[in-house]
Amino acid sequence: MILELKNVFKNYYRGKTEIPVLKDINLEVDEGEYLAIMGPSGSGKTTLMNLIGCLDTPSAGEYILNGRKINELDDNALADIRNREIGF
Repeated sequence: MILELKNVFKNYYRGKTEIPVLKDINLEVDEGEYLAIMGPSGSGKTTLMNLIGCLDTPSAGEYILNGRKINELDDNALADIRNREIGF
C-alpha cells in the first residue's frame, strides 16, 4: 500500500462555526494504481487533493504515505515529501 487514508475528516472554521468538508474518508492506493477523484462542485475534491499532496493535514483520522504517518510530521518533513515524492 503506497497511500492509505483511514477515517479522515477535515473541518474548517468561520469564527466559531465548524464547517465539515470531508467526512470519514477511507482510501487505499497501491503502487502503480491510477485513480480519478470525481464529484460535483463543492464536494471536497480539492480539499482531498490538498491532504493527499501534503499541503494540508486532516482534522481527524490517519494518513499513511509509504509507511509513514503524515499526521505526525512537521512542516519541514512535509515539504521534503512534497519535494521528493509527490507531484501535481
